[in-house]
Amino acid sequence: MNRSLLGAIVAALAVTTATSVVAQGTVRRTAPAAPVDRSIIPPPTAAPAFKVPAYTVDTLSNGARLVVVERRALPIVTVSIHFEAGTNALGASQASASFLSSMTREGTTDRTADQLANDLAILGTNIGIGVGTESGTAGFSTLVRDVPRAMDLMMDMMLHSTYPAAALERLRVQAISSYDRAQDNVVTVASQVGPGLVYGDQPYGHVVNADELKSVSREDVAHLAEQVFVPGNATVYVVGDMTRLQARAAMERAFKAWPEHGAKVDFQYPPAPALPATTVYVVDMPNKPQSYLYLTRAVAPAFGPEMAQIDMANYVLGGALQSRLSANIREAHGYSYGFNSRISWVKGPGPFVAAGSVTREKTDSALIEAMKEIRGMTGARPVTPEELQSAKNALTLSLPVRLQSDAGVLSVVSRVVDEKLPRNWWSDYIAKVNATTAGDVANTASQYLDPNHMVLLVVGDGAKILAPLKAAGLGPVVQLDKAGHRIP
Repeated sequence: MNRSLLGAIVAALAVTTATSVVAQGTVRRTAPAAPVDRSIIPPPTAAPAFKVPAYTVDTLSNGARLVVVERRALPIVTVSIHFEAGTNALGASQASASFLSSMTREGTTDRTADQLANDLAILGTNIGIGVGTESGTAGFSTLVRDVPRAMDLMMDMMLHSTYPAAALERLRVQAISSYDRAQDNVVTVASQVGPGLVYGDQPYGHVVNADELKSVSREDVAHLAEQVFVPGNATVYVVGDMTRLQARAAMERAFKAWPEHGAKVDFQYPPAPALPATTVYVVDMPNKPQSYLYLTRAVAPAFGPEMAQIDMANYVLGGALQSRLSANIREAHGYSYGFNSRISWVKGPGPFVAAGSVTREKTDSALIEAMKEIRGMTGARPVTPEELQSAKNALTLSLPVRLQSDAGVLSVVSRVVDEKLPRNWWSDYIAKVNATTAGDVANTASQYLDPNHMVLLVVGDGAKILAPLKAAGLGPVVQLDKAGHRIP
């Protein structure tokens, strides 16, 4: 049938149908909508409530904990194993951990690297395994019907990887090449030097260097996996379309060849060393058009009684685009494209860092302004009601969004379970945030963001910035090399 004839038939049918509907009196006319006054801003709706999803906690036969959160809307399951062990607690090399994740894809006793890649491609998922400074993880997301096959692959990679020496050498070449290239970047150099100035020889002061990357053996990587992947250190999270009983049965089947073994890790982080009076440290990187400012000190361990107040102080100071540091250094003066602050919440006294790249000719001016804002937080420039409310909104009203995905639910629940916090920890945190006053922020900043005892690290062109920094009078100026060693 040609197209013109087909079009004529369709048009005729449309006319016939329309005539029939009209004849039957079924045509309905919609009343015109009321006009909308575009000059009136609609009132905000009520803030969504944040409620931690219900979860169950059981102990599996091999000693691992099982946490299940049922989410039945989609036939998808996220499985994530969290291990209470990392390189800091084990006294292991962070360089070994940096290779472990990639090497679990290089083949097992039963699968070659190509077979692993093919099995993952057929399954349509990705399995991530890694070890950090404080914990290890292994996990995936997949359709509920594919959980047994994904668990088989993950356990094979986690427990039976061969860590071939040839693969390590290939990865080592790549890692050392990346490390060497990064030594020409002011941001990288600051992030490598800064922690040692705060923590010294403590775990948080150590950063992987080239010598460690060169010295790691395949035995180091395999031994780290044996130490971390211990059932007694493990909490298994199952989030998605599985009941408590289904999840337990699936995990028991998957773990039948993973018996209790190894020692449970227990490690207490020491308090951070006391800092001397605020000192300016300068690392010379000639001809750099920008300097990188890295202001840092130790704060407190995560989940302490003042965590909410510290978060509030940091948000007002530099936790958002329109925070004080950004509004001053970026917007008002144009010294930087971006300057912010952050707090790394870890098991020990984590670091506070205020940092950003600034134009070389204004290095001293930017540092003066940054310190002015930090001092202002201690009460010299009280937090305004608008700043206080903005911080409260940001820290609390953003939480319900996390519950939209399995990954977000996992992050909410695991924070409570991993850290052995009370089940009402989140509601207590929100209440503390909302109860924080301007006076609380000033007191917290005075104690934890003490501008009189802070490391002021500047990485840039020493020939252009050293003299102005000395003249700025922010503290004694000490020159360092890229490894953080003092230059006489």
